[in-house]
This record gives sequence, C-alpha cells and structure tokens, in this order.
Amino acid sequence: MEPVNKFDDYSREKVPERSRYGLYNMFFTLSGVFGAIAVIFAGGVLGTGETFNQAVIAVVAGVVIMSLIGSLTSAIGSYSGLSTYEGWRFPFGRWGGKISGFVLITITTGIGWFAVESWFFGVVINEIFPNNPFFSVGAAAIWGGALMILSTYIGYRAVSSLSYFIIPQHIWLILLGLGFIFAIHGGFGSVFTIVPAGHLSLTAAITDVVGLYIAGTLIAPDITRFARKPRDAVIAWNLHMWIFYPFLVLGAVAIVLMTGSAIITADMLTLGMGVGVIIIIVLGQWIINTINLYSGSLSFSNFVPISREKSSLIVGIVGVAMAGYWGFSSGSSLAPFESFISILGEILPAVGGVVFAEFFIIKPYVHKIKDPVERFHFENGKTYDQLNVAGIAALAIGSATGIFVSIGIAAINSLVVAFSAYLMITAVLEKMKINYRLGKYEVKEVLN
Repeated sequence: MEPVNKFDDYSREKVPERSRYGLYNMFFTLSGVFGAIAVIFAGGVLGTGETFNQAVIAVVAGVVIMSLIGSLTSAIGSYSGLSTYEGWRFPFGRWGGKISGFVLITITTGIGWFAVESWFFGVVINEIFPNNPFFSVGAAAIWGGALMILSTYIGYRAVSSLSYFIIPQHIWLILLGLGFIFAIHGGFGSVFTIVPAGHLSLTAAITDVVGLYIAGTLIAPDITRFARKPRDAVIAWNLHMWIFYPFLVLGAVAIVLMTGSAIITADMLTLGMGVGVIIIIVLGQWIINTINLYSGSLSFSNFVPISREKSSLIVGIVGVAMAGYWGFSSGSSLAPFESFISILGEILPAVGGVVFAEFFIIKPYVHKIKDPVERFHFENGKTYDQLNVAGIAALAIGSATGIFVSIGIAAINSLVVAFSAYLMITAVLEKMKINYRLGKYEVKEVLN
C-alpha cells in the first residue's frame, strides 16, 4: 500500500515492511531529538537549584522512568506500525483517541514544544546579535520557526537524514564548554563543591527531568513504527536515552553551576564559543522542531482527516505565532519554560499508563489476542469503538493525580494510577456487564 502521497508518510495507515529501517537508522533518528537546545537549557534550570550530586540523582531517576516508558511505547510502535494517535484508538476509541491526541500532543508537542523551541531559537539568536531588531527574540522566533516548517513538510526522510548530522556536534560542543570551565575553575572536582543560589526539591527536579522529554517518550511510535523489529526500536531507545541525555543535561548543569548564569548559550558565548552556538542553533533547533511538528502534524491529521503535510503547515503557523508572542512578551526569561515542562511531567505519563494497560494486559488476557502484532491492528471491513469511556476516565484520574498529589514523584504517580484505574474500571464494568465501549465505525483502507 502506498501512502496517500509521497509526503504523507502513512499518517493514517500501517507502515509496510518495505518502508522500514534497522537499528542504526532508529538510533540516529531517535538521538536527533537531543539536538534540542531545550535539553541543555533544562540543565541550566537544574543548575540554578540543585547541587551537582542532586542533579545526578534527578537525571538518573528521570532516565530510568523514561527508559521504561519509552521501551514500551517504542515496542508498541514497531509491532503495530501505526502512529501514536492511531494506536490510541484502541484504549480511548476513535473519537477518544482523536481528542486525546489533539489535546495532549497537537497542543503540547506540535504547537507547544514547537513554539518553545522556536522561542529558544530567538533567545539564542538575540544573544549572538543583541542590537538588531531582525534578531530580537520575537522576530527571530518567527522567522526561525518558519524555516523549520520546511523539513517537516517532507516527512520522515528529512527527519532521518538530518539526524545523522546533529549528535556529534552536540557532544564536542558540551565537551569543549566543560573543558573551558574546568580549566578556569580548577578541574572537574570543583563542581561538587558549588552550592546553587536557588533551591529545587529533588522530586520537583525529577518531575522536570521527565517533563522535558515525556512528550517525546510517548510519541516514540511516530518514529519506531518505521523499525523493522521491536527489538531494534527498544535497543535504539535505551541507547539514545542513556548515552546522550545524561551527558547533555549534566554537562549543562556543571557549566551553569560554575558560571552562575542560567542562560547556557550566553555562558558559551562568554567562553568564546560563538561558532559552536550558531551550529547548535541552526542544526539542533531544525531537527528537534522538525520532530515536534512532525508528531503534531500526525496528531492533527488524525483529528481532522487532511493530508499530513497540510496539517504540518497549519500546526506550524500556530506554533510560530505563539513563539513570536512569547518572544515579544517574555524575552529571555526561562520561567515559562520551567512551568511548561513541570506540567508535562505531571499529566502526560497518564497516557502511557492507559496505553500500556490496554496493550499488555487487556488485549492479551481479556480479548485473548496473544500476538502483539495483532493487538493494535485495524482490519478493513471490521468495526471498532468510537469511544472507550474506561480509558478516558482513567486518563483523567491519572492526570489529576499527577497535578494534585504532592507526595512522591508526579510522573510515576500519574502513570501508575492511570494504569491501575483503567484495569479496575474495566474489570468493574465488565463484571457488571455495562457497555463502556460506545459506538462503532467501520475501518476503510485509510483510517479517517
């Protein structure tokens, strides 16, 4: 089956075997998301409120959480061959999946993260060229974001190709920055003696670490649906999480602790790394915002049945408008960014809890679908649910727990409660013989 057109990327159908890739491609494509300047800025946020030892604990805990969630979502994507939002039709129903995908991904990732990254582009450009209106935070956010829409329009091939050029330059950039800082401040050991000016609790720090990348963790199937084998998807996910994420975040923590400035790119410019900063912006922001907008466009085309490349233009324009607004109103303040990642860490893990319960428990043990390839599988001519009330209720309960329960780690609370709530609600409704999977629709060759 060919996609709707050469740029549609099987947005509403299963990726066929001939269009799939191996471990090497998966690893570099997933790793490309760490071209995000947001990852390094997040290290800056931790460095203003945590000692280096505390930051290590927060980052390792966050990576453990996201490795588990990402392994499961990556495997589901490879097994099903479906985008994140088509897969959500099973635990939430057709309209439940459409609405959940639109609210939680189109808005948070496709628009929200795209806007944040475009805004960061403006922040750093303004650091480099501070006295030119064309390079003001707001103006640069607008024209930079507009340029980033182009590769999203092309699709996975652009995402994959760009990824091969991103990671090496981030590694040497952080290494170079650390080298300068350690030479100036007396070696690596000095970072352990510095006490930050502010304070951030360990649980809040872990939530921020998870919130920074939980959206990417949940939308991993948008990439891993192109993996030939689930094993490749899982290995690639864990490799890129454990190799790059801790290094980039903790490297930024060390630099911020030693310089005292939360704007990590300003620190790099002070050290004379102007060319490196420009590279990290041009390449890094391009690839991460391509992925943000790519996932947002898949979600939007699931919500409104239009081609993926058209949806990327719509979502991208809205995101650019938001980036421009933040740039002109907030300037270089990181407060909106810290609030944004905290909220994501509180609510988005609940989605994973419901999806995991459906795929790993409900499908094999209630519906007796043992083959994982068949669990999230649409068959032409068959009917499926319009709305799964149990899934929506569990999602709401899990998200509310993440927001309002202050004990423990919000991300874990949200996921575990949603997972448990879905199983319990389903068991009760099944026992009482109450129909909670409402309405039916027939699947055609291309989903709508």
